[in-house]
Amino acid sequence: MYTRVKLCDLPTPLEYLANISRIYDNNIYIKRDDLAGPEPGGNKARKLEYILGEVRKKGANHLITCGSVFSNHCRLTAMAAVREGLDCTLVLNRPAADSEAIDFSGNYFLYNLLGVNIELVDKSERDEKMEQLEQKLKDQGEKPHLIPAGGYSKAGIHGYVEAAAEIKAQSKDYLGEKGKFDLLFLATGTGTTQAGLLIGNYLHKCSEAIVGISVEPGKEEGENKIKESLKEYCQDLDLSALEISHDLLLLDEYIGAGYGIIEDDLLEVISLMAREEAILLDPVYSAKAFAGLLSFIEEKNLHNQDILFLHTGGLPILLNNSTNFQDLLVGN
Repeated sequence: MYTRVKLCDLPTPLEYLANISRIYDNNIYIKRDDLAGPEPGGNKARKLEYILGEVRKKGANHLITCGSVFSNHCRLTAMAAVREGLDCTLVLNRPAADSEAIDFSGNYFLYNLLGVNIELVDKSERDEKMEQLEQKLKDQGEKPHLIPAGGYSKAGIHGYVEAAAEIKAQSKDYLGEKGKFDLLFLATGTGTTQAGLLIGNYLHKCSEAIVGISVEPGKEEGENKIKESLKEYCQDLDLSALEISHDLLLLDEYIGAGYGIIEDDLLEVISLMAREEAILLDPVYSAKAFAGLLSFIEEKNLHNQDILFLHTGGLPILLNNSTNFQDLLVGN
């Protein structure tokens, strides 16, 4: 039903975090989807493999998508377009103040290095701008393909349905006959990654529970997005979206001051993972989710649980914010 265009070397590694596990008295593992797709990787690459399958089917030659100026989805879409010989336009959020300059580093630097087209608009105007660009390209005889923010589509969801099967297969090397984790944590934004894992978990039983840590939407908004994704995907198959949604668990209490706002506790979590495991988290997505995981362990007084964390990538965002760590790290 869904055609895969290979962007990722799969399976991505699944590793045991020995030092973090010792500190938090649980068996904590990490699924390295930060290594998925074109360097420096990320979870959006799994979605794009199947989105590109749709692109090939319709013979499209120009990708249009949107996001923030530091969007991992936009960076990987641009890289996928270059690899596939497609044109690409990114519709990005204009800074809140017109006089505010965009930091020419991180993902924004990579967009420009890749040579794709960039359009800056207010966030509220993104969808309208993408539709205008789509129509303009059609009028010029082009064949555009519009990708919603974060790869929000049935094809994108399918990437993580398949990922759940991959996790199930790998879990046997660590968990033996038990065969599944007690908890699987991930960062949730548009909700397609969590929706795919929920469906995949329903089919393959890789974890007792999938726990989404929201990086932006409140609980009600985020749950509605995920339920809509479940409904869209399941309507084409003999699956019950309603039954699957009973296992939906999205936590919004770890959002902090807001999306993209970097607080001191996130810097501490990033430093902890770097120093204990030599694994790099970013302050917008993966660190917020991992901080939520550690807080959940402490709040629920968990011990000896088998817990998996999905690392969704974001290295350019970490490097883009390196100066935030100066006070914490200098002299240590």
